[in-house]
Amino acid sequence: MQEPVSNQRGGMLLGFVFGLVVGLAIAVAVALFISNAPLPFVTKVRPPSANQALPADGKLPDPNANLNLAPPPPPPQPPAAGKPPAAAVAPPGKAEAAAVAPGGAVKQEAMAEGSRFLLQAGAFKSAEDADGMRAQLALMGLDARIFPIEQGGQTLYRVRLGPYGQLDDVNRVRKLLADNGIEGQLVRLR
Repeated sequence: MQEPVSNQRGGMLLGFVFGLVVGLAIAVAVALFISNAPLPFVTKVRPPSANQALPADGKLPDPNANLNLAPPPPPPQPPAAGKPPAAAVAPPGKAEAAAVAPGGAVKQEAMAEGSRFLLQAGAFKSAEDADGMRAQLALMGLDARIFPIEQGGQTLYRVRLGPYGQLDDVNRVRKLLADNGIEGQLVRLR
């Protein structure tokens, strides 16, 4: 007896192609559904700028206004003969503390023409402690440098920020340090 011949020739190949086409169609349908759906959490939180009212002129404030550089101040004029100089000049490399208002802000009269300031975040006996303070300042978005100094036969590592030439910059950084529990000492460069 002979078995009947069936017409299933190529049935496996046809089933594979059919399954591939159906799977591709389902993937396209899911992709279209997801791309047309609203994104979760996007509409639930308003950006901080949405809470601000526009100024009367209708223009938004410039967020980069503090980054605009002012032209350098003119060089100081030499004193006239017979007149004493306006302020005594310290030898190069020396620094002195600047006048600080009771609230921690630098007094306006302390900012002489061409004055530059550093903020010292601390002085440490070990380089590891100084590097830890530098890392803490980096997490706050501040760039600090470590200056080793020999004092009394011991090396101290000073962590300093700056130099700053603008009063607003000094006060802003000092407030940021105070908000994070770090007392910044102001040092004037001459």
